[in-house]
Amino acid sequence: MRVVVCILWLVCAACLARASDYYNVLGVDRRASAREIKSAYRRIARAIHPDKHPDKAAEFMELSEAYQVLSDETLRNVYDTQGADAAKQYQSHQSNGGGRPQSAYDLFSQFFGGTAPDETPKGPRKIYEAELSMQEIYNGRQFPLVFDRNVVCPQCMGSGAASSAHIHTCTTCNGGGVQIVRQQIMPGFVTNMQVTCQTCGGAGKMIQKVCARCKGEKIVVDEAEIEVSIDAGARDGAEYVFEGMSDQSPDTDAGDIAVIVKTVSMPGDFRRNGHNLYYTMPISLEEALFGFTHRLTHYDGHTFTVQRTGVTQPGHVVLIIDEGLPIAPDDREAAQGETHGDLFVTLNVVLPETRGSRRKALQEALVQHGQAHTEL
Repeated sequence: MRVVVCILWLVCAACLARASDYYNVLGVDRRASAREIKSAYRRIARAIHPDKHPDKAAEFMELSEAYQVLSDETLRNVYDTQGADAAKQYQSHQSNGGGRPQSAYDLFSQFFGGTAPDETPKGPRKIYEAELSMQEIYNGRQFPLVFDRNVVCPQCMGSGAASSAHIHTCTTCNGGGVQIVRQQIMPGFVTNMQVTCQTCGGAGKMIQKVCARCKGEKIVVDEAEIEVSIDAGARDGAEYVFEGMSDQSPDTDAGDIAVIVKTVSMPGDFRRNGHNLYYTMPISLEEALFGFTHRLTHYDGHTFTVQRTGVTQPGHVVLIIDEGLPIAPDDREAAQGETHGDLFVTLNVVLPETRGSRRKALQEALVQHGQAHTEL
């Protein structure tokens, strides 16, 4: 008889040991409320999802299995009293006469998919301004962006505790996060008011020993690096967004990083307006009267010609097709097949400073071109 009792005790102990596994997986106390279990699942699932951490696929499946059991009151009771095998057997027959349990990825989508009613909000967006010269805008640029960001502590998975054994339900609010207090609003009138629990700060649980890595802050600072590739001809103000690369917390998904293009022009640069370029080129009085040919070097090193024959009026604009900025891929549809903008060159006639010097320059120009006039 004593042997039978011992065997039964060992079986029960084994069941209880296995029953505690799911609680450990979720990092919650065995007395945890449904709200605490749900919160723990959300927090850990975001931190170890295989899309971001392929090496944690097994942990993710185990986490989902634990949540499916402990989030169902009946399954949880079966698990606590009879063990994991009994819970799985019950689970396989409880819906639609034997339907399969929900997959780990379906469960995650239910929580975090775009149409989920309790979609987790994103963390704040971080904006970085990329100041690029006209040459960099013309040719495009690639560069690494290194920055610090907050991430959920990988040691405690955002619980802030040294282990799940150090997390306990707040005895003041019984895990609800709020207290009911009586307050006199006027002589003879007393009302009950709901206030945030002063003991746990509204968390519903207390941490007996904090995580050694994050010191109970639930997040740690991590250095991240992204490779930024700015397209040739990128518009001023164009945004390059890197999703999920900014700060995260136990209550929010990682925000986005946005790199915004800012064109920085230097004296002598071509000026931009959209994908067109503008340039003011000085010419002499002689060139204004008799024409000229100038070779200019573009930002990628190739040369092109600005040419005039005959008389050029001050302020005349020469249009050079396809010598503007390249049209970035995102803008090509609107450009209707064009690959480059155009270049507009405004000709600025530079006159000698004095009347005498102007007369001399004009006479020399006429002589040089075989059109000397004695009356000048």
